Amino acid sequence: MRILIADDEKELLELLRLSLERDWVVDTASDVDEVKGYLDAFTYSVVIVDRTFHGTDRAEELIRYTKRKNAQTAVLVLSALGDVDDKVEGFGYGADDYLEKPFDIKELRARIAALSRRFAVHKREIEGIEIDIDSQTLTQNGQPIVLSKNEHTLLFHLLSKSPQIVSREEILDALYDNPQNVTSNAVDEIVARLRKKLNPKVIKTIKTRGYVIEF
Repeated sequence: MRILIADDEKELLELLRLSLERDWVVDTASDVDEVKGYLDAFTYSVVIVDRTFHGTDRAEELIRYTKRKNAQTAVLVLSALGDVDDKVEGFGYGADDYLEKPFDIKELRARIAALSRRFAVHKREIEGIEIDIDSQTLTQNGQPIVLSKNEHTLLFHLLSKSPQIVSREEILDALYDNPQNVTSNAVDEIVARLRKKLNPKVIKTIKTRGYVIEF
């Protein structure tokens, strides 16, 4: 899952990035134009946005921009403006959640996870292949695509990690009970079979790092 944090306090951005990047892909932006640039370039599950940038309330502008880009992106306002009227105003702008500063990082992490579940996409399409996340089934032109157990496990493991790059070692751990007894070439072979059944563009190879699926 990819999240974007927008705040003009650069030290806070760095602290949040370090705290959250072990769980999610985290981008940070400290001014409004930079925020919009990230929203133009990537699809986010959750966007965390401050109310004010350099003394000016830009939350409404950024929330509306985020929702225009992708209505399924959840927006959490993280702000020192925390009285009831401020929160009502933030929700009126279109925010999906509101957390007052100062905050506990555990609560922030829990709210991000809750928003991601609430706005979870249950069906995706990539290169003409329809993917039902809940039933873990694939179809193309109305016809089911049948995968072996290892092909299925590898594909949905990559999907669950998207847009993160997944190393061969992590894939081996997901596929086998005793991965130390299996060579990394086994992963390459399963990926090759998947590319034949699906589309070569579905799974991308990142040299020396592993594999990724990007929507």
